[in-house]
Amino acid sequence: MSIILSDLSAVISGIITLGANGGEQLFLPKIHTVLYQMKEHDRMLAGLWFSITGSVCYSRDVENVLRDLASQGVVKIETGSVVVKNIVSLRKRLRSMLPVRQYRKLLKTSRKFYARLGA
Repeated sequence: MSIILSDLSAVISGIITLGANGGEQLFLPKIHTVLYQMKEHDRMLAGLWFSITGSVCYSRDVENVLRDLASQGVVKIETGSVVVKNIVSLRKRLRSMLPVRQYRKLLKTSRKFYARLGA
């Protein structure tokens, strides 16, 4: 049985942070591309919309989540990339907010995300 979280921003935040070790530099186009590829196979990402122009994918939802994570101090947005910084606080919040089964599913999806990024 696949688990679907109701809050898409929590899903994206979890995917970007749970599988991180901290210090990873993620390039923005690659984040969008990998999430677009994962959307096809993962029901948690079903509500995520992308604009595709040529070979470039873009999602306003992803950009909004990254800005929100930056305002929380979880990531630092640099020119064309995002550096994962303070993941402990978000991990604790997601762990307390989600049932164990959903947390594990989100963690597994995050690890797949990082495997596809090659980070």
